[in-house]
Amino acid sequence: MRLRRSAFALCLVLAPLVVCAAAPEEPVAAVKRTLDAALGIAQASGTRDENLAALRTVARGFLDTQAMGRRAIGDALAAQPKDQQAEYLALFDELIVRAYLQKLLLFRAPRFSYGDARRAGDAVLVTTRIATTKDEFRVDYEMRERNGRWLATDVIVEGISLSDNYKSQFHDLLRDRSFAELLDLMRTKTRGARPGAGS
Repeated sequence: MRLRRSAFALCLVLAPLVVCAAAPEEPVAAVKRTLDAALGIAQASGTRDENLAALRTVARGFLDTQAMGRRAIGDALAAQPKDQQAEYLALFDELIVRAYLQKLLLFRAPRFSYGDARRAGDAVLVTTRIATTKDEFRVDYEMRERNGRWLATDVIVEGISLSDNYKSQFHDLLRDRSFAELLDLMRTKTRGARPGAGS
């Protein structure tokens, strides 16, 4: 107990010179760190493929694509064999990362501003604005804490949820087609998006 108190006291003494390892990152800081990293990569001098690979890494460290994928497909996923569930989640990861990066890369010389985080049910909503020379866009991040890290479980661009957009598409497809056919369509859409495939 004395050792734990000493560590805590040391943390208080050194702050704000250092960030205590036990202190979780705040949701707004997590969004800002991600967008700053993405902007730095987009403006880097690497090749297009190198920059896209780096951006994918940043996006995957920020987006909870498993949660987004489960939300998009709903109860239909649990009824599928385990191998098809795993393939669906892997394909959805590719789809959502590509969709998110396409939204980010639409903007030239963007300037980001951040609102306060606010509670929305069991999530925290972080509002950002992207300003360009011609326009301004609102992007909201639905954030949840996972093992001490804040991850985005949805991205809402100008009021349109990426997860719900896919949910609507998948719902329409599964009315007339099988889950296996949905996987075929997802394979086709992601084929050109994977690293080294020229996306």
